[in-house]
Amino acid sequence: MYDNQDFTTQAPEAQALEAQDPQEKLRRKYGKLYTVTVEIEVEDFETDSRTYLFRKPSAVSFDRLVKKISVSPAKAAEDFVMDTIIPEDADRLRADLEEYPGLALTINDKLTSMLGLSKGIAVKKF
Repeated sequence: MYDNQDFTTQAPEAQALEAQDPQEKLRRKYGKLYTVTVEIEVEDFETDSRTYLFRKPSAVSFDRLVKKISVSPAKAAEDFVMDTIIPEDADRLRADLEEYPGLALTINDKLTSMLGLSKGIAVKKF
């Protein structure tokens, strides 16, 4: 008889890899991830660095952003950012957004650039 022991099906090498690299475990769970690091000015000449992990924004999330942005840009940015952050970082980001509401717009700018929304474009008449 078995004593309700926990049996694993992974090879020892895979178990060792996951134990060593928690980011690899997150990559396996969510696919490709993006690290966004933001420098926040806390006081004069003092900054604080915050890092979060995001999934690539989906076209559906981007469509929702575009629909909401004309009504409430800050709320649209916050919803977009919260939609793409991994759940493990969501509570921490939510708390940071309460303290620094402009953070959503800053992160939103970087996430939308991954979808091709760029500020650097050139048009030439010929």
